[in-house]
Amino acid sequence: MSVTLREDLAHIRTILNETFQTDSFKRDYDTVFGRICNILRKYGIEENPRNLRFRFILCMQEFFDSIPEDKWRLKDPDFLNQADETGIRKFVEWIIEQVS
Repeated sequence: MSVTLREDLAHIRTILNETFQTDSFKRDYDTVFGRICNILRKYGIEENPRNLRFRFILCMQEFFDSIPEDKWRLKDPDFLNQADETGIRKFVEWIIEQVS
């Protein structure tokens, strides 16, 4: 993996982490995923922000699918952070697959 790709993936992680640190009602997902789209264009990945957001939701859904619904702790910040981190990790893995 090139240094540039590693830096861009780290930047994408930072963008997403900062987004999840913002109150949910103040998040601007179109802008966030628009910024990510601009980064991915360097690698020939032409997506619109809504498609990338949907892709991210699918990545996050993998976390919830791995846990029985009665074990979800939606009011527990640690549980939600784990879901966010898993979604980010899976999303970055998807990006790497697209670039490879």
